[in-house]
Amino acid sequence: MASSSSSITPELEHEVFLSFRCEDTPRNFTSHLDEAFRQKNIKTFIDDKLNRGEEISPSLLKAIEHSKISVIIFSKGYASSSWCPKELEEIIKCKNTHDQIVIPVFYDVDPSDVRNQIGDFGKAFAELEKRFMSDSEMLQRWRTALRDAANLSGYDSKNSRNEATLVKDVVNDVWRKLDYNSSVVPSKDLVGLESSIEEIENLLCSKSVCKLGIWGIGGIEKTTLAGDEHLNHGFTFRRKSFISRRKVLIVFDDVKKLEQIKCLMGVFGNFDSDSRIIITTKDKHVLRNYEVDHIHEMTRLSSHNALQLFALHAFKGNPPTEDYNELSSIVVAYTKCVPLALKVLGSFLFKRTKREWESALKNLRTSLYVDVHKVLKISYDRLNDKEKAAFLDIACFFKGYKRDLIEAILNARDFDSHISIHLLIERCLITTSFDTIRMHDLLVEMGREIVRQESIDDPGKHSRLWDPNAIFLVLKYNMRARAIRSICLDMFEVEELHLNPKAFNNMQNLRFLKIYEFKHGKKKFVNLKHIDISHSKRLCSIPDLSLMPNLESLKLEDYTNLLESFSSICNLHKLVILNLQGCKSFDNLPISSNCQSLRVVNLSNCSNLKEVLYLPNTVEELYLDGTVIKEFPSIGHLFRLVTLSLRKC
Repeated sequence: MASSSSSITPELEHEVFLSFRCEDTPRNFTSHLDEAFRQKNIKTFIDDKLNRGEEISPSLLKAIEHSKISVIIFSKGYASSSWCPKELEEIIKCKNTHDQIVIPVFYDVDPSDVRNQIGDFGKAFAELEKRFMSDSEMLQRWRTALRDAANLSGYDSKNSRNEATLVKDVVNDVWRKLDYNSSVVPSKDLVGLESSIEEIENLLCSKSVCKLGIWGIGGIEKTTLAGDEHLNHGFTFRRKSFISRRKVLIVFDDVKKLEQIKCLMGVFGNFDSDSRIIITTKDKHVLRNYEVDHIHEMTRLSSHNALQLFALHAFKGNPPTEDYNELSSIVVAYTKCVPLALKVLGSFLFKRTKREWESALKNLRTSLYVDVHKVLKISYDRLNDKEKAAFLDIACFFKGYKRDLIEAILNARDFDSHISIHLLIERCLITTSFDTIRMHDLLVEMGREIVRQESIDDPGKHSRLWDPNAIFLVLKYNMRARAIRSICLDMFEVEELHLNPKAFNNMQNLRFLKIYEFKHGKKKFVNLKHIDISHSKRLCSIPDLSLMPNLESLKLEDYTNLLESFSSICNLHKLVILNLQGCKSFDNLPISSNCQSLRVVNLSNCSNLKEVLYLPNTVEELYLDGTVIKEFPSIGHLFRLVTLSLRKC
């Protein structure tokens, strides 16, 4: 089941906000784009007043903040008035704080002109600079916003055949990005699912089926089918939802326990009789206990469809050449026609020589019975050491995390993980949805089994720990643990954890720690850069942070019963992100001048916080929502400050 994010995002009122200069494109491109959005029933905010003042109204700022996507139409005169740059500044802020999707459209202007403020675009901006030369900080914010927006992936009008094509491309892109469920599945990937899709469409249209179960083994495309049905059928539900807010389609994916559904249904409440619920699971008993109206059983692909899906990834949709016909048939047989295995193995074999194909198949032949794990592991085995490490970290800890956070955690001084993540996506070992990393359960299970095999009998020799029993053994009995680089413990799986005081003494390679409760010895953890111990209701103490001199992010959300102070924070000179949201037990924050790397400080809902004595000039984002601060800290020196939030303060 997908978990919800703990970050606070504004309630969305609009799906698209259009930013443009009226004088440049009022009657042609913008109006055509707005009309195309409305024909698709996409809720669009457009401010087409010809006479705009210098200041943006609060209602316009709210419209930007409460939109899911902003489409920016850059024209030659976009920056000729202060109105558009102010809009743009707010849009980029929403992108950075609320993950708003931003799509730039360069209408008769070169992206590099916008990025660098040169050419005709630069001339217009130069006139604006003359008017506001006394406010250099504001001008610099506008330049930064223009640069950031121009660096985003978007559309250049000179690359389109005509204006109609450009409008169509932008609208289709927005439509795809408005999927609130899962990543968009290209129709070409739905090989062999046509009959299942037709059956489920008919069932959802039937008055007798309100709760539909999709059941089958792992890797057989249950999620793909449910996601596609949500996309195709979802248009009807989204359109009707404007009249009846309770008429919805909900997909519960990969349900393992009945309690998961009951818990979420308690949140959603009652629905209209026309609403539909789809549940995917590997456990048929879950569907029976929930008393679904119909169970759709997923079956393996036929050999013909399996070969077609394999060719889609191994030959990018082209039929296999004569030299590869027999080899392709052998691969399909070994995968048992399981779609996930076909995709992963096909992506791995793409553009490889016949000799490499034969070598891979020889490895598969070493067992009389080839399970899916062995097929999937072929692709893993050919990764280099750093790519393997990235794969195992995601399998053990980071499924469902934002890509940029994963890359920040994985990056080392001599290693940039961006290319490794990209390669894992190319190999179908991971997928992305709205910059969130996803991994199939079979691949997660395979990755964790690889870690277990590092030492079957001694978890202290594992590189990664996530199992509560293994963590308990290592931390309580001070087992040798030099190999451990990451620990992640689900607090819901542990009632109580007692640790040996010297438990961490041998963990000199530990880099990532997300754990319910811990104490430690006195050795410094020079490699530890990230700590996440959020939502811990029972902990009363934290470790001595001064023993972690290279710590870059500290996340202690909802640490409600913490009794001791945060005095050890003051010496963390490499700390970049400090998130204490919801920590209610302290009244001051001892940040010192040593914290010269700090950029993000989140103290929202620290309801007893009365004062913040000092903030370094490196701070870019400051959140003080829901605090009882009596004396506001001086911020005149915070020349990098972009976001200051004081809601309910």
